[in-house]
Amino acid sequence: MEETNLYSISIPPMLKALEALKGVLDKGKKHSDSKKLSWADFESALLSDRIIFDQFPLMKQVQVACDNAKGGAARLAEIEIPKFEDTEATIDELKARIDKTIAFVKTIKPEQIIGKEAIKVVLPYWEDKHMTGFDYVTQYLMPNFYFHATTAYTILRKNGVDVGKSDFAGGLPLKG
Repeated sequence: MEETNLYSISIPPMLKALEALKGVLDKGKKHSDSKKLSWADFESALLSDRIIFDQFPLMKQVQVACDNAKGGAARLAEIEIPKFEDTEATIDELKARIDKTIAFVKTIKPEQIIGKEAIKVVLPYWEDKHMTGFDYVTQYLMPNFYFHATTAYTILRKNGVDVGKSDFAGGLPLKG
């Protein structure tokens, strides 16, 4: 059995969830393509849709999930966070952002994160406050990351995209 550490409880789960998010976006693209009308762009409407008025639309949910993954990985490794402009306007562009995020997160090696439970993690909106690396991962990063990934999934589902739990959870490492 693997030893639990900040790397194993953050990086592999986020990578898996990002791959699953790409998969549900693929289904969203197919669904929107099937709804093409001469007078309406369903993909654009889908990307602008939200669950309720005070939450981010689908586009921003995906961007923030990616920002959480790359920002969390960089903060834990104590390296500079790559800057991605929020310029995506299509599902394909969102998938490219996810690919960029995955490529960056995969550059982070376990030894860059293991043992960082006590580092101070500061976010710009926590004026003069910080969390330990452990608290950041377990109390903020992972819940926040999954919140945005789940909300993106839910917006797609709400719009009739044929996605289910297995699309969100992805494959399981079952042993035989």
